[in-house]
Amino acid sequence: MTESGKGCMTDSGRNKRKRHTGKLGPKLIRTVLLVVSAAFVGFFAIVAVQVFQASRAREIDNQRSQLTQTAGRIQSLQSTIKNIASLIVYNDVVQRGISGISGTLGDELYAARRISDTLKEYLHIVDGTEEITIYTTDGQTFTSRYVRGNMNPEKTEWFREFLDSGRESGFTGVHSSIPMQSGYTTDVISYITGYYSIDNYRNKLGELIINVEYKTLEDMTRIDPTLLRGYVLLSSEGRILVESGQITAPVEEITQGVKNGIYQQRGGGLYVVSDQMDDGWLLISQISGTALLPRSLTAVVPIFIVFVMMLVVLGFLLSHMIRRVTDPINALSQASGAVGRGDFSVSVDIRTDDEVEDLAKAFNRMVVNINDLMNASVEHEKKIQQMQMENLLLQINPHFIYNTMNSIVYMARMSGNREIADFTNAFISLLQGTLRVRSSIYTSLGEELKNAGSYLYLQSYRYGNKFSWEIDCPPELERAQIVSVMLQPVVENAIFHGIAPKDGPGRIWIEARRTGGKIPCDAAKMITETAVEERPAEDFGEEEKLRIVVRDDGIGMDEQTLEQILDESYVQKGGIHKIGLGNVLSRIRETYGKEGSLRIESTPGRGTSVIIEIPYAVRA
Repeated sequence: MTESGKGCMTDSGRNKRKRHTGKLGPKLIRTVLLVVSAAFVGFFAIVAVQVFQASRAREIDNQRSQLTQTAGRIQSLQSTIKNIASLIVYNDVVQRGISGISGTLGDELYAARRISDTLKEYLHIVDGTEEITIYTTDGQTFTSRYVRGNMNPEKTEWFREFLDSGRESGFTGVHSSIPMQSGYTTDVISYITGYYSIDNYRNKLGELIINVEYKTLEDMTRIDPTLLRGYVLLSSEGRILVESGQITAPVEEITQGVKNGIYQQRGGGLYVVSDQMDDGWLLISQISGTALLPRSLTAVVPIFIVFVMMLVVLGFLLSHMIRRVTDPINALSQASGAVGRGDFSVSVDIRTDDEVEDLAKAFNRMVVNINDLMNASVEHEKKIQQMQMENLLLQINPHFIYNTMNSIVYMARMSGNREIADFTNAFISLLQGTLRVRSSIYTSLGEELKNAGSYLYLQSYRYGNKFSWEIDCPPELERAQIVSVMLQPVVENAIFHGIAPKDGPGRIWIEARRTGGKIPCDAAKMITETAVEERPAEDFGEEEKLRIVVRDDGIGMDEQTLEQILDESYVQKGGIHKIGLGNVLSRIRETYGKEGSLRIESTPGRGTSVIIEIPYAVRA
């Protein structure tokens, strides 16, 4: 018993199967795997592109988020410094000190000290505030570092540039701080705004200067450089405030092409821009393509691994499933090959519960049928040879018999005994019809009816004119071909079993007709056999039939007698060879197969009819 979905051969086919691997399975596996792989590669390419683009967009969003956070910190610093400037402007101590300085030198020094102390208190609001200075219109300087003597900001380049710009307030570029008494300086960025009297807003008292250490701004601007080629913080005048790395595209090109904070240079770099800071500051970072690509591809690698694993698993499953389909087909292929080599002992055992199993069952039936047909063909050939041998037995050179019979006819006529002459002529005619050497087992219907008539004439003398007969055959049917010595045994049966035992005279009818097919069976007994493969050379046709009926009004026959006379062994009596109904039936089977039939309709006390139907054909 085989596993479901498997196919195997029995007997000698099993050994052959071991050497036969089959080509369909590998070919089908390769084809299916190629198609599935192509589909997987296409699907993976689509997914990979989408994941890659999503990962790339995510990395860009991360960079934009970092840039936005950095810009927010810088803007917070700017806002805090501006708020400090507003607090200082409205501070009463500073206002009164600057507006009301007069009197003795001691009073002026005291007022300056109080202003310095007050300004110094604002240094702690923002880490990195280096110095707060008020430079009045009359040339006085007040600073959180106390009086610096004759320090005059107007002598510095950065201060003059700011005044020449015409701005009321804003940030300067990076410059060196005013030297300490020790001469120490540091890089700072200054916020400058007008200092007005709170009593008269049109009365400008001077300029308020807040210096922020450059290092503080630089620390706030620092961005993770992992994916960056560089970044830069620019003032409104395009002056570089903070720079790291290098920005390859011109700032004008970036600012003109930026959309939603992103500028993609055609065939070049990718830039992220933020302008969320005060005073027109601009923060630009350039993302490195060589650094972004590996980070984006990193998200694709897990998907690639999953796809490869899925493809391997799917390939294994498909291969297994395909082999479950192709193994039974391979078994059928091996079995058909064995049959082609003449081995009809093979069979396949396939249990797949599908069309392949049906095909295997049909194949097994076909092999059995072919084997049976071949055996039947051999038997048929043997029967044909036997029939030919029987004809040869009847074809022993009859010339001396004819000469002897002709001599008897001559003597009867010379003596005037016409009955003996007629009897002898009928016997000669019968001998000529049965002992004639033939090249075929067939004869014409006319010749067969003539022989039957001669036989009836001879038997009528034997039985003392106990019966009469009638032969009805249209002339056009006399050329129809029929197996030789077919009617004489039937007529003999009618005389021996029907008329001879009857009290009183009887009658025998022989009728031949051309019909369109088989007539319905309403007889007491129907004898048919399945067709054999071999056919005679003549064309029998498919529909037209020749029907010959031999009917008598004798005593009829019961079922036992019917079976007895159809037994071929019944024809052997006393060592005398006869050709009976069993032989006729056998020859009809062998010659015409299912297209020929012999039926016996018999009713005890009323008579018997023997109906022969064979394909209608005319000898050319």
